[in-house]
Amino acid sequence: MSSDNGTYAPTEDDIQSVATLCIFMAANANPKWWDVPSGNIIKWLSDYYLTTTTPSPEYIMNETGWSEDYYMLFDGGIGLNLSDLAPYYADVLTLIPHPRVVSFIIPVFAAFTALTTIVLVLRLWSRISVAGKLGSFDWATIVAYILIVAWGGLAIHESTAVGHWGFYCDQTYNQAHAYERAYNILTFTYPIAILAIKISLLLFYHQLSAWRPLRLSVYITGFICFANAMCGIFLWVFQCDAPNLWDHMADMYNTCKLDQMTVLMAVGGVGIFTDIVIWLIPIPMVWQLQLNTRERILAVCTFGVGLIACVGSVMRLVAVRKFLYYGNLDGNDSRDPINAWAVVEMNLALICACVPALRALVIKHWPRIISRTSDGTDVSKNSKGSSSFQGHGKPSIVTDEDGNTNASELGDYPGPRNSNNEKPDANVKVWSPITNYKSDEYTRMA
Repeated sequence: MSSDNGTYAPTEDDIQSVATLCIFMAANANPKWWDVPSGNIIKWLSDYYLTTTTPSPEYIMNETGWSEDYYMLFDGGIGLNLSDLAPYYADVLTLIPHPRVVSFIIPVFAAFTALTTIVLVLRLWSRISVAGKLGSFDWATIVAYILIVAWGGLAIHESTAVGHWGFYCDQTYNQAHAYERAYNILTFTYPIAILAIKISLLLFYHQLSAWRPLRLSVYITGFICFANAMCGIFLWVFQCDAPNLWDHMADMYNTCKLDQMTVLMAVGGVGIFTDIVIWLIPIPMVWQLQLNTRERILAVCTFGVGLIACVGSVMRLVAVRKFLYYGNLDGNDSRDPINAWAVVEMNLALICACVPALRALVIKHWPRIISRTSDGTDVSKNSKGSSSFQGHGKPSIVTDEDGNTNASELGDYPGPRNSNNEKPDANVKVWSPITNYKSDEYTRMA
């Protein structure tokens, strides 16, 4: 492709090809080439062919350390003789951009980790002060938080492993190797971190109510999430002949039967679908509870706020589509945008999962902010939550044997009863973090 003034402008194919050659030639050369910019080997070959009347293959193999098979592969095996290929791509190297790395993953990671840490601490405080203990879903959330922080730390390592330069030909092979190793580990551990967040939410829903449709939805969604995560891990690890991708990144005889983009987009697409389903699972139950319109909308919004996290999931897939492969027109091979959106996605999901607990905490300790009736009476004073029947035919809130609700973030919705063995309690005072009743007394339906 040429510009208007006749000066040759490298195409995207040129940039991708020279980046590939830099890494493959340096990786299969002597270790002395591993600590210098990978493009140096192309420059050396170009100078050698341009200044030598009778080039010697033996001398080239001795200096580069290539085996005879690799020499023959580079010299004609990819369509051009090495004597033509090296000078051509040496010229391309002088024309393409050579951007420096400007990592923005560190401030993104620091900001979201600080925010998520604060939210998680408040959630745990809420659970202990309102429910009196931590549930299994709380421990699952803690595990998810640890995985998110560890994943973000590895993403920072990946962004700094390449040094100061963003293009493969300006990086040493050792830097590119460390970068690819971190990238591959990040890619097949990403589904694990996401699965941990989803499991914590599904455990919460499971203990929220014994309503059969809700629990069935939890089981089915949980199975899909687990299966998708396992596919994401195993399809990535075993996409090529050698599972250890980073040590075989420049092995031209290591064939890959699967396309990386296809794997990531398929797993990511299913992940977004399950994201939406998980945040919608409790909505039918909430909608059928005995709530007035204002309370029902407020409860739906409390659950539905998690859909915000889906924005991060979508943007991550957009970044995967744009930045997965090296050789972008600006020459910048950083995958920081992919990792940054993944960090945003994970942290937003965890923050949104804590929203119900945060609301319960506010009403518990600062009731005048939210928990007031229409006539100004504070219904949170001198009032305790009461449990509802653990029915399967109608939605209701499950309670522990000691009377503390498993879903203290939600309070105790007075769901319709369907048991003939349990008598309704009349004139029960109800305090709910989400529902604010208009009177101090509420008679349950029989």
